[in-house]
Amino acid sequence: MSHVEISWPLENVAQLTLFGTEVHNFSDWQLQTRLEESLQEVQENDARVVILCSQVDGYFIAHGHIRQLVATFVDGNLDGDPMAAIRVQKGLETGPMVSIAAVEGQAWGGGAELALACDLRVVSRSATLAFHEVLVGTHPAGGVTRMTRLAGEATAKHLLLDGRPVSGEEAHRLGLAHRVTAPGEALKTAIDWAGWLVSHPPGALAQNKELINEIRGLTYRDSLRLETAKFLERFQDPDFVARIRQVQSRYDEGADSYEAFGMEKG
Repeated sequence: MSHVEISWPLENVAQLTLFGTEVHNFSDWQLQTRLEESLQEVQENDARVVILCSQVDGYFIAHGHIRQLVATFVDGNLDGDPMAAIRVQKGLETGPMVSIAAVEGQAWGGGAELALACDLRVVSRSATLAFHEVLVGTHPAGGVTRMTRLAGEATAKHLLLDGRPVSGEEAHRLGLAHRVTAPGEALKTAIDWAGWLVSHPPGALAQNKELINEIRGLTYRDSLRLETAKFLERFQDPDFVARIRQVQSRYDEGADSYEAFGMEKG
């Protein structure tokens, strides 16, 4: 039975391990409903970063469960909530938590769409991403829009019209993945990255993500106005002011820029 396992590899970092149906780790309505519930649960328990992964060998999410798709949309046999997947993807995209997809193995169709809905993607070289819907005469439900926004129209046409999978390295080259790893290292890399992200000041991740979402669709001028206004608002926050004064004091003590902002070189 499909389910989601919740674990906490680091403080404020939730890991959601996806167990779909059959050996291919297909996604069904039950998995998406449980994923929706799990995202709400970890957010209520102070997760600031959430990692989506799979421990099914060779598969992140192969794609949607074809038998269930036909049963629902052709035969009218409703077994679960088909809108859960839409809500999950919207929540990952617009919610306050930063979401990271750690992709090992196959992520095609609905699996690729789930990964693209996340804020960040770490893929192994052995991973494959595909929008194979054209091979059966249709198109994704969400993947067209997200891929075009993320990687541009040329890449969208390449993958949507061709239909064949691309490797993790090719996905990284095309701008669909942020980091590429050796096989078996995607989750570890995602956890390490999440640890750095949650070291940022409280609220900073959500603020930046919210602003990125807010400026989408605005004109260039309105986007700059909003960004500038929100930047100036930060100076009314005494915690922010204290932090930037601390940075200046490190410079005054002889620190370089890495040390002043708490980063390690390299």
